[in-house]
Amino acid sequence: MKKKIIFTLAVLVLLIPGGIFGVRKWIEHQNSPYNVSDVLDDKGVKLYKRGFRLLEEQLATYIKEHYSGVSKIEFSPIFVQGGDGQSMFRATIVPVIYDNHGNKAYLGRFVGEEDFGRFTSSGSIQLNFDGHDNEIIEIKSDDGYLNISNSEKLPEKAKLSTSKRIDNNISALIKAGHIKDIEKNENGSPEAEIIYDVKLSKEEG
Repeated sequence: MKKKIIFTLAVLVLLIPGGIFGVRKWIEHQNSPYNVSDVLDDKGVKLYKRGFRLLEEQLATYIKEHYSGVSKIEFSPIFVQGGDGQSMFRATIVPVIYDNHGNKAYLGRFVGEEDFGRFTSSGSIQLNFDGHDNEIIEIKSDDGYLNISNSEKLPEKAKLSTSKRIDNNISALIKAGHIKDIEKNENGSPEAEIIYDVKLSKEEG
């Protein structure tokens, strides 16, 4: 009997710290900005990650192929807002470009007093499900919205041949001195590094 009690106590001593650790980790996950389970289910998370990865590829490809002097293009996490019954759900990404001098600039934000608008799930890309729960991905292209639901990589037809919005934004960033020696030309920046980010976050940093 004594041995049984000692054994039970020993097991409890081993289990309790593990249980506390597990609870702590669960609380950390619930409070993490990367926990979006209150606004998107697993199916929705998969759709948004896939859709925004294609959007990031579209934007990065345009900049890399049409601008020289770019050393790196990277993206913020996918910031999600709303969907809580108080406001409409929206997802946003922020592209970041670096020149060859180590300067970086954010696209889709204010430059001085001019707002260049965000790259969002309501403007740049539209994501949904059809009646059979199949993913629908429509990306804004030269000729309006293009259905690329079956694409894992950006199809050639979804590439941008021109983007006044990006051109004006980069031009304003150059004039404001945020980046230097970046020019629009056909040489592009073939050596530019591209870093994609498809984490979802409820906090914009």
